[in-house]
Amino acid sequence: MPMHVIDEKAVLPETGQHGNTVPVRVLSDDGTTARVQIEGCGIHLRQGAVHTVASTAVRRSR
Repeated sequence: MPMHVIDEKAVLPETGQHGNTVPVRVLSDDGTTARVQIEGCGIHLRQGAVHTVASTAVRRSR
């Protein structure tokens, strides 16, 4: 399964320019919004938390 990532700014816009990049598991994605579960830890986001973000915020890791 490919790994996906988001910038913390997708959940918390006040974190600055981009925040930290964190790995996520995509639980659902309807093309507009995606529900993701945090798979690692960022500065502000913690492993296991579930958030709804814009689908465009989710990208494959390199």
